[in-house]
Amino acid sequence: MAISHPSKFGFVECADLIGAQRYGDALKTYQQAVANFLDAKATPKRSAVARELFQIGAALEETLKKAYGDKWDAHVPRFSETTAEESCSFCGKRRNEVGKLIAGTAVQICSECVRVCHEILTKEHIDATDEPANARASTKEHLCGICMEPRDAEDLIFLPHAAYMCAGCLEEMQTVRDKRSEP
Repeated sequence: MAISHPSKFGFVECADLIGAQRYGDALKTYQQAVANFLDAKATPKRSAVARELFQIGAALEETLKKAYGDKWDAHVPRFSETTAEESCSFCGKRRNEVGKLIAGTAVQICSECVRVCHEILTKEHIDATDEPANARASTKEHLCGICMEPRDAEDLIFLPHAAYMCAGCLEEMQTVRDKRSEP
């Protein structure tokens, strides 16, 4: 079995072994992955570890589904991504760690990151008005991570986790946030 993208601790490899029905190897790999996690010198991102553990759960679900056959739906609770705790796609904080979490089709953003984006846009707008027009030549186009529309690089905010967001999406998120906070 060849793994194209090995995981940092070994949890993904465990999920692959479960999928291959190599349960003894999967258990050993899981135990080693937990040891690797506990021995890590740097504190790993909880969201990254959670995604790897989710893969193990999905592999177990698929294996059990095959074993139970038609009885699966009636007797075994489903493990699915809908039960995964939502977190900000930009900073990684979970819903209970932020004031608001605004969910899009593929990403979520917390009110704290919206505030940071607003500050960045405001500063860039002030800086841009101070520059001569010929100094603001467009560079390369990128996609907004929310609306997936192409934008000039200078019109986007770069956020953690290598995502970009356009001013229009930021304004819409602020509007949603403000409406949700109204009595």
